[in-house]
Amino acid sequence: MALAAVVVTALANLPMLKGLATSVPGDVGDPTFFAWQLAWVGHVLPFDPAALYTTNAFLGAPDTLAYSDAVLGYAPLNWLRDGQSGALQALNLATLTATVVAVVGGYALARVLGAGPAASLVAGAGFGFAPWRLQQITHVNVISTGGMALALALLALGRGWSLRDRWRPDRLRARWVLAGWAVACWQLTLSLAVGIPFGYVVLGLSAFGALALALPGRWRATAAHRRVLAADAGGALAFALLALALSRPYFRVVESIPSARRSADLAQLFSPPWKGFLVAPETSLLWGERQRGMRAELSWPPEMVLSPGLVLLTLAVLGLVVSVWPLRRRLVLGAAVAGTTLLALGATGPAWGVYGFLFDHAPGWNALRTPGRLVVWVTLGLALLAAGAVARLGEVLRAAVSARSGADLPGGPGAGRRVARAAPWLVAALPLALVVYEGLGDVPQWPIAPPPVEARVLTAPVLYLPSDPIGDYTVMLWSTRGWPVIANGSSGFDPPYPAELRQQAATFPDAASVAALRARGIRSVVLVPSRAAGTPWAEAADRPVAGLPLVRRDTEDAVVYVLAP
Repeated sequence: MALAAVVVTALANLPMLKGLATSVPGDVGDPTFFAWQLAWVGHVLPFDPAALYTTNAFLGAPDTLAYSDAVLGYAPLNWLRDGQSGALQALNLATLTATVVAVVGGYALARVLGAGPAASLVAGAGFGFAPWRLQQITHVNVISTGGMALALALLALGRGWSLRDRWRPDRLRARWVLAGWAVACWQLTLSLAVGIPFGYVVLGLSAFGALALALPGRWRATAAHRRVLAADAGGALAFALLALALSRPYFRVVESIPSARRSADLAQLFSPPWKGFLVAPETSLLWGERQRGMRAELSWPPEMVLSPGLVLLTLAVLGLVVSVWPLRRRLVLGAAVAGTTLLALGATGPAWGVYGFLFDHAPGWNALRTPGRLVVWVTLGLALLAAGAVARLGEVLRAAVSARSGADLPGGPGAGRRVARAAPWLVAALPLALVVYEGLGDVPQWPIAPPPVEARVLTAPVLYLPSDPIGDYTVMLWSTRGWPVIANGSSGFDPPYPAELRQQAATFPDAASVAALRARGIRSVVLVPSRAAGTPWAEAADRPVAGLPLVRRDTEDAVVYVLAP
């Protein structure tokens, strides 16, 4: 099944595979930043983990990695190659891995909870190929959701939980509980923005499970019970300690730069309307052109196109009526989906007061500045409801075939048994194909220009011009060969310093700008004329440097200025 997920994901992302080490998906903004970040984490984590959060950007200021969501769990992907090509390769592989793990996680959770293999595949495809993921492909931290479902599956397996059957104490296995917490910890290293709500879910379920085990009639003083409770307690403690450790740099940033603190106004700005949950991105093969008008009505489509898939939604609604899940449990699951949807609406929904309370008082919740990203949980709930419906229809068909005499079927009794065994797959085939097709898209791959000069031969600290919040992402990527300290920097949050530096350097090279840059300790300035059109540095290469304390050197694609110390 995992191999099938790899193959389908690869076929659905052939342009990404072709540009694996030369391009980024979606746009040249956030993906380029994440490529640099993955490269930095892969570079420093094995050898100098203490320096992890003090990157080479922003003139080496402390905790700059915590200016945005840090993706640490994909670090091994960058050990294959170094430099810009290695960074791009790591980003694209992480993006592909995120889809594969989401499919596997959705499948595993539905399977453990009691759906058959065929119906569980529908759940996995619905979770891993939801159309909203096409829009969020620029945020590898947001689409890395598979660890959530996989961790919940392993924890449910170890605790003997099932949606379909009663609790099975004979199935208690501490090793699966430990495996679930290990995956949960890994998931937390991929994103705090979506990991914090996951933390509330997984810790809440852990507390509920511990209480349920201790109830009279359920508690049995057996070694298996004690081992599972110990594994659960130890795993939950490790998860909580990891969350605290990962959040500390973010608290330090807020303490040192008060403007970094996010307010509920941002969450209100990005709150989607209800119709956003029906709208797919423009890159969707099925809905891209058909829903152009609906997307035009959204104030900020990048965070408001949140369709989990109309096929999945239809199957989930059917799953409220026809399902292998018992009525009360599927109604609880449906209520959870509805409640999460209301929270995901943010300020446009009736649960804004609840969301605002969580934002202000729940530890870490203000990391989720875009309420619509709770669509992850909406999608997972819909996938489980859909799996229940598909599993039930498969069983109905199997029973109908088995009830008929084998002589009534072409091929005799043997054919009847074969058809009966294949019934769940026959029922699941069309929903599975439709769910995957609705999640396919034509996501552009943007080539990234190679560095104009080798960064490792420059005298650091280095300032690249032109400098702007988007262009600096590429500059940061250029620095991945040699990792010199650079004055450029851009992130999810930018302190006042970069804007001040750009203003001081706007007239470079002249006496005032050179003096200001020397005062900041900058030793080299790299001017890239091909990127300077329409910026304050469009004519910088033609400005005289006579009498200035610097040395100019022209290369094929850049002008390098070495400033006197």
